[in-house]
Amino acid sequence: MIRLLLALATLLVASPAMAQGPARLSGRVLDRISQGPVAGAEIVAGERHAVSGTDGAFLLGNLPPGRVELRVRRIGYAPAREAIDVVPGSERSLIVTLDPMPVPLESLTVAAMPGAVAIGGEDLERRGSDLARALDGWEGVVVRRADNGPASPQVRGSGPDEVLVVVDGFPVNDPLTGRADLSRISSREVSGVTLLPGAQSVRAGSRAIAGVIVVDTRHDVRPEVSTWAGSHGAFGARAGASVSPLTASVSAERHPDDYPFRVPEVRGGGESLRRNAGGEQYAGALTLTGPVDVVLRGSLADRGLPGTTTNPTRSARASDRSVLLGARTSGPTLIAGTLQWLEARASDPAPPTGLPYDAYTSGAGGTLEAGYRWPAAALGWRGSVAVAGEARANRFAGDGVRRDASFTQGSLRIEARLVTSRGAVTWSVAPAVRVDAWTGSTSPRASARVDAGWQRGRTSATLAIGSAVTPPVLADLFFREGVGVRVNPDLRPERVRWEVEAGIRRELPAGSTIGVRMFAGRVADMIVWAPDFRFIWSPRNFDVVRRGGELTLAWRPRPDLRLSSGATYSAVTYDTPGGPQVQYRPRVTYDAAFVWSSGPWAADLRWHRIGRRFPNSAGTNPRPAISLIDAGLERRLGAGLTIRGAVRDLTDRRAEFLAAHPTPGRSVSLTLSLVLP
Repeated sequence: MIRLLLALATLLVASPAMAQGPARLSGRVLDRISQGPVAGAEIVAGERHAVSGTDGAFLLGNLPPGRVELRVRRIGYAPAREAIDVVPGSERSLIVTLDPMPVPLESLTVAAMPGAVAIGGEDLERRGSDLARALDGWEGVVVRRADNGPASPQVRGSGPDEVLVVVDGFPVNDPLTGRADLSRISSREVSGVTLLPGAQSVRAGSRAIAGVIVVDTRHDVRPEVSTWAGSHGAFGARAGASVSPLTASVSAERHPDDYPFRVPEVRGGGESLRRNAGGEQYAGALTLTGPVDVVLRGSLADRGLPGTTTNPTRSARASDRSVLLGARTSGPTLIAGTLQWLEARASDPAPPTGLPYDAYTSGAGGTLEAGYRWPAAALGWRGSVAVAGEARANRFAGDGVRRDASFTQGSLRIEARLVTSRGAVTWSVAPAVRVDAWTGSTSPRASARVDAGWQRGRTSATLAIGSAVTPPVLADLFFREGVGVRVNPDLRPERVRWEVEAGIRRELPAGSTIGVRMFAGRVADMIVWAPDFRFIWSPRNFDVVRRGGELTLAWRPRPDLRLSSGATYSAVTYDTPGGPQVQYRPRVTYDAAFVWSSGPWAADLRWHRIGRRFPNSAGTNPRPAISLIDAGLERRLGAGLTIRGAVRDLTDRRAEFLAAHPTPGRSVSLTLSLVLP
């Protein structure tokens, strides 16, 4: 750690290669039809990146003089390009208008959807090196991870398999477990993330009964490479480049290992080392943009399985590999399809209890979607109406699942998106209805949702009501029985019977924003793993009540300083008198961030708190709340070279989200990035 800090201090004091006469460019991004602000748009000029705020405003500083191309893009809009001449030392302001162009994202259209919230790539990079770290705590998102395993998001107290993650229009959730691993997506390759919380399966399909996270990766990337090293033997590297119309990226990472953790007093107290927690992870992506967009993503991991601190193992290992190939058309006619293959192995030749094991599982799946979108206009309303059908099939085999572990599903969706302006007020409405049928269902299941939006000046409001349904994941249906675990042949699909949410957001002077959202609903047959009276574990259905709210604040007192904070309350309780909180769903989370940027320097500080979690369905023995502080400092050294130093868990809390699975505690990392001309 001391060597890393000394290296950071040495490089940070190096004098930058200052560009002659830097200039500033500011402006707003607006919707050409409604003339309302477009939030979350990515603005690129040369090496400088910015993301428009909720009022559509953006600022690009330190622009080098000369002619540069300004590029503005946002999911759901046609990209805009404009060549501008930058005069040394000048300040220029302009308005950029984008044409709405709804883009289907695996049964999802996020074009200016009411209630959607977005964050840009530059902010994501400062929050964490991968999306698991970057999104944890943002807008109430909680990322659940045990040791070096998959890092899956939870929204509004959901399970990790109830949130759909879509990358460049294609879902990346594991077809076997239903979970998405955000740690395999580098923050540096992302241009923006959009969150649509709540029951969204009507538009997005299975796995979206609690929300959808839409990830848009960067294109037109100049050749770049970065490498980093951190505490406890962690290190990694990434490279990416674009040669129009291709964009490629590769990354590699080694997880921390042999880090200290605190032994509970009931087990003797003191400290010990968390061994067999390390491993390697590799990922790659290739994107081809054009009339037909093609995406190829692959990943592989080989990691230790350290077990719990009360029952550790030094010899258990796990490995998994996956490949996703997807293609889709753009325009009013939608044809999209995916093919996905994955395999996983877990073994332990000398477990501390039980018999040695070596379990292997592999499988493949595919989806096909076809639809058409018509423009619509009536009584002053303008927008579109779309009809689409979708089919999917998956099949798995191996030691971890029973025979004939196959699953098929079909659906039909009708949706509309309409906008009108009445003087200074803009109204929007987006109704949708969906019918699903799948293997084992006795009859088709219908669900519906209506989103409405209102905007006047700097104030906007949203209201939504809907239902949702999703079948059990294959891992809950077809796992192989073992000691202490049993199949539940009566497992039913999860259904959001109804959910209502409302929100209001106000843009204040000096770039400040305040937003409030409230929600409530009932979920029938939520699937939760729980033991029976014999302590035999199995997936079981429970009725739950979901209610809560989110508060977000943002303040920009100066162009180089941004402050933000958020608080989320998510009560997800069993639908019984005095029902306790569902296990491992924190009731409250808080997040606060400070970002400062001036010239070649930038600094950030973040505080994140996760409330108590219950490790059981009885609501007893809660895990204590977690408070974490992260800090970062970076400097551009000129010639495309940037250095960043970061400290995670500054106060060394060594928190445990899951009982007996401690995190590494305070960790220092040093990152060098080089962008080539």
